[in-house]
Amino acid sequence: MTKAMLKGRGVEFDEVDITQNPAAYEYVTAELKYTVAPVVVVDDEDHWCDLRPDHIDRVAKLYGTARDAS
Repeated sequence: MTKAMLKGRGVEFDEVDITQNPAAYEYVTAELKYTVAPVVVVDDEDHWCDLRPDHIDRVAKLYGTARDAS
């Protein structure tokens, strides 16, 4: 659902499968301390996990087309 919402709002992103990328897994679990997925990382200070429409809307206004969510 997170990917669909990002795509729907015109936000480009790179998808990284942490089950196939040990460095990404280490970053998400050890550095960011997340235990659930998906994890969205905008930058070192802006990241979240799970489905967060509020954050997706905020990021879409900055980086996407910010289409109406309704």
